[in-house]
Amino acid sequence: TGAEAGRLGAFLPLLNAGFSNRRRFLARDNQSDKNGSRTGDTWLFFHADTFHAALQQSPEKHWYLKRLKPPRLKPGAEGYYYNFANDVLADDESHIMTKAEQQKAVSVIQKAMRGALTRRAIRRQTQAAVVIQKTKMMWDVQKVHGSNGKNCEILKSWYRKYKAKEEKKRCLLLLAKVQARWRGVMTRKMVKIMLRDLTRFQAAFRGPLGRRKV
Repeated sequence: TGAEAGRLGAFLPLLNAGFSNRRRFLARDNQSDKNGSRTGDTWLFFHADTFHAALQQSPEKHWYLKRLKPPRLKPGAEGYYYNFANDVLADDESHIMTKAEQQKAVSVIQKAMRGALTRRAIRRQTQAAVVIQKTKMMWDVQKVHGSNGKNCEILKSWYRKYKAKEEKKRCLLLLAKVQARWRGVMTRKMVKIMLRDLTRFQAAFRGPLGRRKV
């Protein structure tokens, strides 16, 4: 809370736990520093009295100071920041934040590279699995048909017999349909002729009877 940060803020320089750690400790609620990296950092704050000793400890190319000719702190500065991991000397908090952003960018690049390598490995594994599956299918086919095609010839012979039987059944069915249709046509024609002849016979018989009655 704000009260706790105000009460403990004065004692944090004595802890000297690092710049980012102090910012995280003082962050409240949903501030961005509260969710930062918890691995700690190597930036420590030192009093201005030890500045000249730090200049002797750090190489000149690692001096990140706003005043380099000669190297000095700004008037009224209470101290400076020193990175023991890389022997870097800085007098401004913005440099530390810039380094943090660079580290974040490096982490993003590393994450992208790991993702790309993982996807490449998955693609290779998928291709290898496809090759294994194809080989297994080939073995299964050879087991069924035989390595020299002997089983295949047996299966072909059985299939030809089965196909011939099915064709015979289909041909007999078609022939029966044609015969039934032809018999139907011939029967209807015969009935028609018979009815015509019967009608003529009846007419010839009824004519003389009708004339005889008249």
